[in-house]
Amino acid sequence: MTSGRSDTRVEQHGSVTTVTVSGEADLQNLAEVVEAFARALRDPHTKSTVIDLSALTFADSVLLNQLLTAQADHRAAGRPLRVAGPLHSGVERLLEITGTDEILDIAPDLAAALDELDSGPR
Repeated sequence: MTSGRSDTRVEQHGSVTTVTVSGEADLQNLAEVVEAFARALRDPHTKSTVIDLSALTFADSVLLNQLLTAQADHRAAGRPLRVAGPLHSGVERLLEITGTDEILDIAPDLAAALDELDSGPR
């Protein structure tokens, strides 16, 4: 799913679904982000999800709300969810200012997130 300002991809890595959001995430591309998060949760082969934000250059409260909703939905379904960085400074600042960086499980990069989910809780 792509728009002029963003690209949202869903890929499978074994039993882990990766949702990559790149570019700018805001109200204009909310529907594709929401659909990608829901698709990961609906997939019967998925045991956990990684939301890769390493290529995201801008996010606002719209994405923040969807990250928190995705986390709650995954918890309710008993599925782990990780956010992967490294985060762009503006995205990192948004998470810090709102305290969301203390709520979301953020891995330093995609490889670390996949490794954590593959090896289970530590």
